[in-house]
Amino acid sequence: MQTNKLLILDKSAFHGTEPSKLVRFVKCHHVILPHALCVECAISQKGNPPKESKDPKRLMQKFLDVVKNGAYAGKSPSKIVEEERSRNATIESLVDMEETQIMRESMLDEKSDLEKVRKEYDKAFKSIIDCVHWWADKYYKNLVMKQLEKDFREEANEGDLVGRLKKWLQAVDGMKDDIENFFGNKSNAVSKNGWEWQMRKLSLAWGIELASKRNKSGPSFENYDISNDIFDIFYVSHLLQADGLIGGDKKLVRPLAMAAFPEKDVFGSINDVPYRYCKGKVKGVWWYISKVSARFRTLLQAGFGRLRGSAFVGKIKGVRY
Repeated sequence: MQTNKLLILDKSAFHGTEPSKLVRFVKCHHVILPHALCVECAISQKGNPPKESKDPKRLMQKFLDVVKNGAYAGKSPSKIVEEERSRNATIESLVDMEETQIMRESMLDEKSDLEKVRKEYDKAFKSIIDCVHWWADKYYKNLVMKQLEKDFREEANEGDLVGRLKKWLQAVDGMKDDIENFFGNKSNAVSKNGWEWQMRKLSLAWGIELASKRNKSGPSFENYDISNDIFDIFYVSHLLQADGLIGGDKKLVRPLAMAAFPEKDVFGSINDVPYRYCKGKVKGVWWYISKVSARFRTLLQAGFGRLRGSAFVGKIKGVRY
């Protein structure tokens, strides 16, 4: 049986799950809370009228409580890129063990902690946001210049969102060398298996989807705030190493995850996660035999040949610990 399967939790799953239930879940599962989730908690606005569920202090406290009870904090984009480029190889782990340990040993200082995360926001995500804005605008203008709007509109109308995203991902993959030359990244670390390229590919594929929306509807997306989209894409990028993602967002997270990582699991909530993702193992019949008396053990061993494959043994093998 496989063990230690890794799960990603996105914002919708985090917000939509009661704190006590989420704490119980992370005690039994290996879960990464991506850096984007920490940022989104810190920059959350209560709204008007104010909603306590969007209070940044409450959200950050919930984030810390979940980490203290077993979840792992994820690395920021800048840390991941720095590590890949310094090693000239794909990052070994997206888990930030140093930050996780700090969170597990600390108390929330509302003013300094929230301000720290907010300041890191620009460093961590602004360059990606600007890149996608530029790419989507450039892609659309090239279509207009080459008078390909009608062809692109027909292409974008084919299939569902998952199918379209698969096409956009393939298109970006085919332009990898040109894209990396443009951004000045010729390092071996920027390989098709590296996180930096995966995040860029996911982001630019979504940029093509934005261009297709503009091509169909007409209004410019120049004033559209795509920061939430980039956070969502960051969650999906963790499937490079994780086995499954828990997310309820059907507009971006779920379809992009299914298109980019069809071999990975995508769950709508923590209730959908199967037992194979639990931390524990199922012990075989010989473990249970070792726990009984010597005399009874001899009897069991003597009769084990007749029991092999029976419902009795099946039940023993299915016992959890």
